[in-house]
Amino acid sequence: MSLSTIENSVGPSSALNASVRRCVPARAFWLIFAVGVVAGGWYVKQVLGLPQVMMHLKDLSVYQIAGNRVADGVSVYDTPLLGNTRGVWEFVYTPFAALLFVPLVGLRGDLYTYVGAFGNFAMVAASALAALSMLGYRRDRRLVLLSLSIAGLLMWCEPVRETMAFGQINIFLLLLVLADMALPDSSRWKGVLTGIAAGIKLTPALFVIYLLVTRRYRAAATAIGAFAATVLIGLVVMPKDSLMFWSGAFADPTRVGVPENPQNESLRGMIARTIGVDGSHQLLWLASAVVVTAVCLYLARRLSLTGYELPAVVLCGLTTTAVSPYSWVHHWVWLAPLLIYLADLALRRGGIIAPLGLVVAFVVASGGVLSLYDPALGSLTNYPSDNHLGVFYHNAYIWLTLALFGAAAVQMRRSAERAGSDRDNSRSVAVH
Repeated sequence: MSLSTIENSVGPSSALNASVRRCVPARAFWLIFAVGVVAGGWYVKQVLGLPQVMMHLKDLSVYQIAGNRVADGVSVYDTPLLGNTRGVWEFVYTPFAALLFVPLVGLRGDLYTYVGAFGNFAMVAASALAALSMLGYRRDRRLVLLSLSIAGLLMWCEPVRETMAFGQINIFLLLLVLADMALPDSSRWKGVLTGIAAGIKLTPALFVIYLLVTRRYRAAATAIGAFAATVLIGLVVMPKDSLMFWSGAFADPTRVGVPENPQNESLRGMIARTIGVDGSHQLLWLASAVVVTAVCLYLARRLSLTGYELPAVVLCGLTTTAVSPYSWVHHWVWLAPLLIYLADLALRRGGIIAPLGLVVAFVVASGGVLSLYDPALGSLTNYPSDNHLGVFYHNAYIWLTLALFGAAAVQMRRSAERAGSDRDNSRSVAVH
């Protein structure tokens, strides 16, 4: 997998300044710009042709209902936001998140659609800009245009595409964390956006631990303070709902649905579908989640401390989704910065390993492209299991994440061996 070429990646944005940042090569810029315009234009054509499928904004409508309930003083946790079925359309975010949805109340008609569609697209482009900045590219007009083109390409990445269709909040959370991690470590504001993201949905809290293990204690403390502020705001404005949420509702996975749901692309979902939900499935999930998280933090720390911030952050983002009790396909938006990182390696590195890794990751995430061949089976998760092989492609995001862990570990070992060999050679020269 193409993290095997991380030795040619640049360091984190905090270690760079304007004088050492590199420009996007003209040839690469125009190639990506042209392909991005075509890809984005074709996506828009699909949306205009099937708006009820490609831009139904169902989840945005549910967020709007949550905002209405807050405005009317009605609990968002007592009953499902739509219907009366437990585990279907229940509100699973924090009270602070419900407060953020209040401005949606006044949106109607075309304005509602434009906010959902263009808002998410703008956040995809901004996330791409943050990722490219972390890779050491100069923040100029060319990079902004390139980010817009990349956003057009990412409309064919299944999690991004699904988030756009549902009007989900995933890209907003992705942007908050990426923008925060792109800040220099010297910034007093580093950690604020991560804390806010965790205050909206709990899974980004892993990045607070990531800041701790990478010894950025001030940023971690800032993130904890920002998270605490979101909890306090929710408690002051929505005391009843806050008590209900923090006293146990946040830890109740049945509010989302049954774990064996084919659309649950998490470790828990994979285990439930493989061995069933009876017996040891819960214990096995908890144990595997702890192990995966520990391995992720170890690898991410090594990557970050050796200057490879974007792959470290991406590994943490993928892990938050993998270990979550319930992860829909659209939760895997961290595949977007992964594709950006692998594409950067493939364009700069050449050879076969980096492009091969990019192809593998793209195939896993390319539900949009697959839909061109068969709209009914526009995702690997939708293909019927053949000779029990479904356990692999129905859980492709999990396997991809674990493969990236292995690739990062192998490469770091090789880099350490080369560094040791270089030191030995230096000593040998010095002796002679």
